[in-house]
Amino acid sequence: MRSTGLRIIAPDPKEHGEPLARLCAEVFAGMGYYDILRDYRGVYLHGSHYDWNTTRIGLIGDRIVTHFGVFGYQMRIGRARVRVGGVGGVATDGEFRKRGYMARTATATIEAMREAGYHFTMLFGIGNFYHRFGYVRAWAETDFYANTADLPQDRPAVRPQRFAPRPRADIDRLYNRFNATTTGTAVRPIYRKGYPFWVKPQDGYLWRDADGELAGYVMVSRRGHQLQCSEYCGDAEQALRVLSALARRHACDTVYFHTLPYFSDLARLLRRGSCRTETRYRWSGGAMMQVLNLRSALAAMEVELSRRLRNSPYADWAGEILVADEQERVGLTIDAGRVKVGDPRKTRHTIRGGRHIGQLLLGSDRPDEIAAAGGIRLTGDALRLAEALFPEQRPSLASVDYY
Repeated sequence: MRSTGLRIIAPDPKEHGEPLARLCAEVFAGMGYYDILRDYRGVYLHGSHYDWNTTRIGLIGDRIVTHFGVFGYQMRIGRARVRVGGVGGVATDGEFRKRGYMARTATATIEAMREAGYHFTMLFGIGNFYHRFGYVRAWAETDFYANTADLPQDRPAVRPQRFAPRPRADIDRLYNRFNATTTGTAVRPIYRKGYPFWVKPQDGYLWRDADGELAGYVMVSRRGHQLQCSEYCGDAEQALRVLSALARRHACDTVYFHTLPYFSDLARLLRRGSCRTETRYRWSGGAMMQVLNLRSALAAMEVELSRRLRNSPYADWAGEILVADEQERVGLTIDAGRVKVGDPRKTRHTIRGGRHIGQLLLGSDRPDEIAAAGGIRLTGDALRLAEALFPEQRPSLASVDYY
């Protein structure tokens, strides 16, 4: 007799690929059943960064009833690179809801990511749900709005060429070069066959230098009288001229910048002119994260932490710092401007907290605000050293890399 209990396993691409696509198309049918089905089959599960080994599904008999998908990639924290298990396609069959099946599937997936060596897990989720699995806010999301009338009226220096937004090697190379130190961004390639329709921009416009090499681009979509810029690379002034020309051509009175890195040249240029920003803080929902392996995450950041320390007023500080969350206790040995991760030692300089320790590593906000909001206790010289080691970064992930 077949068991009616929930069985949680890693999916098999051949056996479970099509049933997974159909389950998610049914769960997210409000976005368009056949569009979801097409992109899950074509670009989302296959030929992307979907991790079949770490993802977990729940089965009742042979029927898939839950899915907690993992998309593995490298994320930048300054010049450091950390391994992230991005979570997407979270779905429960409508006939099997409110039975605790998703909670069991999510818990199993998070543990699988931890065992697989991921440093962090990230997601962009609905409100009032994912905190129960250990996720906290990863960062606040800031959008920029500029009236077309306030943008440069000068024509672009080089005539931009239209292109269809899709993963391509030259775009990825330029993106990686321009965002080499932008915290929160993904190291590309991510998607390889195409972008899912729910993140894909409508149009792209690129320009080249005198040698014919790709020099910059913008990716845009039109929403009524608003032009949305989801991504740019290259000279900021040139990009703003291109966007201004596009907005006027399409009779758009506003240009909206989504997931524009706050410290990018374009964001700085907008702030020097006339613009409006909107920052959304959500305690549960939106961009959320949790640390899976604190010690290895800090080890991956050693070179970046050392660089930050040497460029701070505390470059000559020497001693031990304890960093501890709910899972681990890690020691940071500081000497001669170098930070080394190791076993914890007795010290009066401590950073102790729970889930919000990850916000310090990401630079989600100022260290003192993170500590106050998250109940992180800092003793000895830990607060002033935290300001040097974990400064505010205003992280951001490009919307076309969402999972």
